[in-house]
Amino acid sequence: MKRLNREEMAQWLTEATPGAPVYLVGIGGCGMSGLAHLLLDAGFAVHGSDLQENVEVRQLRERGAEIFIGHAPEQLINVRPGLVVYSSAIRTDNPELAAAEQQSLPVARRAVLLAALAHRRRGVCIAGMHGKSTTTALLAYTLESLGAKPGYAVGALAPQLGCHARFSADGADDPFFVVEADESDGTLREFHPRQSIVLNIDEEHLDFYSNFEAVCDEFSTFAAQTSGTLFYCADDSRLVELYSGQPEAVTFGFHSTADYRAEIQADHSFIVWRGEARLGEFTIRLFGEKNVSNAVATIAFLHHNGFSSEEIANAVAGFRGVERRQQEIFRDERFRIFDDYGHHPREITATLRAIKEQCGGRLVVAFQPHRYSRTQHLLSEFAESFGDADLLWVTEVYAASETPIADVNGQRLAAAISKQGQPASYAASLEVLREKMRAALQPGDVVVFIGAGDITRVAHELAADLK
Repeated sequence: MKRLNREEMAQWLTEATPGAPVYLVGIGGCGMSGLAHLLLDAGFAVHGSDLQENVEVRQLRERGAEIFIGHAPEQLINVRPGLVVYSSAIRTDNPELAAAEQQSLPVARRAVLLAALAHRRRGVCIAGMHGKSTTTALLAYTLESLGAKPGYAVGALAPQLGCHARFSADGADDPFFVVEADESDGTLREFHPRQSIVLNIDEEHLDFYSNFEAVCDEFSTFAAQTSGTLFYCADDSRLVELYSGQPEAVTFGFHSTADYRAEIQADHSFIVWRGEARLGEFTIRLFGEKNVSNAVATIAFLHHNGFSSEEIANAVAGFRGVERRQQEIFRDERFRIFDDYGHHPREITATLRAIKEQCGGRLVVAFQPHRYSRTQHLLSEFAESFGDADLLWVTEVYAASETPIADVNGQRLAAAISKQGQPASYAASLEVLREKMRAALQPGDVVVFIGAGDITRVAHELAADLK
């Protein structure tokens, strides 16, 4: 299949007629539905398909998009699109992609089109293994609060932003376009932003990359393609190693060498220093050091781009987060329930520690591993990630389209955790998990559902039960 590269995609956008039809295969995913919003904002006619209807599909239909449920060649052929776009979640043998190839239609990956759109604005990319969605949404929200009217594309729903993607209108005065840039499928190097923020780097996505060195190469290429300022975390030693020679680099974090350095106070506010100068005192509504670090990244970017510390402090304080990131979905005098997307050992450790510190009470945790390859590669790290849990269940692996790997499953992970001295029970299905947790709850418990799969359904079902 012939896929458009970056230059060809830019040319297509330049030559496309107003209202040209674009067909998105897998339009209901968070990344693809965001892209659909951008295309609608840019004046294109949007069509697409997905296997099931969801909130994103309904929202797009309300804006005039035509969306089919199920993938069928005749749907795409009848639309006669000028461009076909697909995400990494779509298999290359998809019947609609086959039809596009037979019809000799231009085809592009999601990231290639997103990068080309970003290049038409003052693109700012947020990259890193952990915290991208929160930081992207925070930066978009603060820029909006500061009157900058940015465009943005966030890889998660952010209630305060309305829809999770917006493309600023033509004719605006070189507006910011804040983009969550995904590294999981090797498309980070598609982006050539004016400025970028890199939060961290980790041994992740080794189902795609051959090894960690290949991951580092992807991030090095991305940094070299940033034409202006690169902001990166001084607390991540590998980032320091990769980027210390990068021109126009600005660092942030807790490390004594950081250009923008944070100190957390006893009341959970934090002070940011710019060199030896005290920039100001800041507060955020999210828990934990990792979220403070993400906030400092945003503060560093805004201050470096000319906003005053007082304006920034007011804007940052109002942000309430994105869905499934420490999202509190239920609270009464008996229980609190959080739903979180964490699926890497470092994310799990940071999330549980932050909630434990803030909430008190017995911490009752349910975890759904995400992908067999990740569970296999990081089994020992996962086994050490749940030390803050007082009661823990592990359910079965969410495949995310992967083929099962022999002897890699939730039961084995539960046994590995238990060997570390942290008792973990195994629940073979989400239905069993819900029943076991409901029976075990005691007044005062803080419940955390964590994982990137469909465990969120059980979290909301339990919340409904308790209501």
